[in-house]
Amino acid sequence: MAITVKDLTQNPGTVPFSRLKYLARREEEEVVEFFNRLFQLTAQAKDSGQWHEVERFLEEWEERLTNFRIPFYYDSSPWSPLGKPLSQCRLALITTGGLHLKDQEPFNVEGDWSFRPIAKDTPKEQFRIAHIRYDTKGVLEDVNCIFPLDRLKELAEEGVIGHVADVHYGFMGYIPKPEGLLQDTVPQVASLLREAGVDAVLIGTT
Repeated sequence: MAITVKDLTQNPGTVPFSRLKYLARREEEEVVEFFNRLFQLTAQAKDSGQWHEVERFLEEWEERLTNFRIPFYYDSSPWSPLGKPLSQCRLALITTGGLHLKDQEPFNVEGDWSFRPIAKDTPKEQFRIAHIRYDTKGVLEDVNCIFPLDRLKELAEEGVIGHVADVHYGFMGYIPKPEGLLQDTVPQVASLLREAGVDAVLIGTT
């Protein structure tokens, strides 16, 4: 059976592959380039016992694979314009990083379209992460990486924005079957945001 590029770029979607997974989106020539060089470096490292060149190669490719932009084109804008100056707006945060609170049920890391409300005054020691498809090391050191609540509060103090919403929302961004998200969760959270008088939402992705 012939091996395809898709076969070569299959991965388990776990933390070690959180950036290398983007190889699957690149042109076939790049995929071949990657595996040819990786094969050479691995054979040399096995012979010499020195693996630092393999590590450096993977780090360089991780940077290369994540340094890209996906173009989006619309016939008309899907966004709603602000009806007032940002300095008068109430902002809320939504994160797809699997953030939940200690006393909340963790997300199902195999796919979950539910959400978790997070009050703006929640102590940081109450935060937990339920996600296995990106490297959470930085988030565990500073949750502002995916949930910049401290930065939002600073902007409110400086008058850049009007107010910080009382409640924000955590999601687990791995959703293989998004039907429930679109049909149930999104309308529910949108309704909650409207009821709270939120004018705009800042989304923290992973």
